[in-house]
Order: sequence, then C-alpha cells, then structure tokens
Amino acid sequence: MLTLFTVLALLAAVAAVVLAFIFILPEKKRESLGKFGKLLHDTLNFKFLVIEKVLQALYIFATAFVIVYGFLMLFYVQSNPFASINRWYGGYGIMLMLLGPIVIRVIYELMMLAVLLVKNVISINNKLKSQNDEEQKEDVFAIPDLNQYKSEPAAPVSAEAPAAPEVPAAPVVAAPAEAPEVPAAEPSSVCSNCGAVGETGIFCTKCGAKLK
Repeated sequence: MLTLFTVLALLAAVAAVVLAFIFILPEKKRESLGKFGKLLHDTLNFKFLVIEKVLQALYIFATAFVIVYGFLMLFYVQSNPFASINRWYGGYGIMLMLLGPIVIRVIYELMMLAVLLVKNVISINNKLKSQNDEEQKEDVFAIPDLNQYKSEPAAPVSAEAPAAPEVPAAPVVAAPAEAPEVPAAEPSSVCSNCGAVGETGIFCTKCGAKLK
C-alpha cells in the first residue's frame, strides 16, 4: 500500500511540475492569471523571499522567550533537602534578560545579511528589466533581412563653381574735422588829417575828414 501511495505521489508531483512550467511559470502567462495565479507565479519564480518573514517571526519569538524566561527565573528558588541553603536563580535570569536579546539580534543580523544581498540583486534585476521592456529582442533563429545589408548607391556629387576670392575692404579713413571759419578782420585805416588809427569807415570819426 505504501508503495502504491509513493508512486501516486510521484506521478502527481511530476504532473504538477509539467503544469506549472506550462501554465504558471512563463512570464507571458502572468497577465492572464488571477490574483492567486499571480501569487503562485511570483512565489515559484522567487520574486519575493518567504524566509525573510520566517526569520522575523523567529527573531520576535526568541527575543520574547528569553525575556519572559529570564523574568520568571527571578522567582525560582531551588531547595536542597540535604542542606539548609536554598539556591536562587535570579542572577541567571537577569543575565538572560540582558544578554539574550543581544545574542539573538546578532545571530539574526548575520542571517539577514544574505537575505538582504539577494533582495538587492532582485531589485537591481527588476529595475534593469523594466528599463529594457520596451526593447524587443531579436530572434536568434529568425531569417535575417538581407535588404539591410545592401549598400545604397552614393548620391552624385554636383560640381560647384569655385567661389570668387574675397576682396579685402578698403580701410575707412575719417575725414579731418573742418576748422570753424573765422571772419576776416576788416583792414584798419589811418586818418591823414588827424592821424587817428583804427578808422574803418569812410569818414574819420575824430575829425570828419574823408579817409583814403
């Protein structure tokens, strides 16, 4: 009977593996799956880690256990029927409450180092995958398009007329500024009659004689 059960279990396990690889594990099948199917897809593809939650639960359980156990040891006294001295375990309880959570925390962090490393690798892979989702990968077995390897004819080059040599522009010389015209002074005359100098009219202003 056990052999029959073992064979049936093996056949069921093989069928589950085949069905999972056909309907659940492929990435293209994820969008067509329901919520439970997407959860199975992510779980079987290890897109998240269950061990992290398990370790957290074990850490909380172990920390609470040592604290409560150490506290209860404060009230534990072992009596010796052959001696009058009783043994108190409160000191062990205090040490357990103080050192127990520290030791458990160190052990938990050492185990979480590997988990955090794997989580960071998964996060980096997801970011790279999201960046490359728009890029379509080429099929290795596809027939290559030979047209893309044909060289296009070169466009004819039109002969261009030689450009005329540039003539250097003549330097612009500023014209000298013209000096303002000074009215010419009228010639002065000397009166021959009275000898007055600087007479400019027709008659002398001193004696009234006609100037030459």
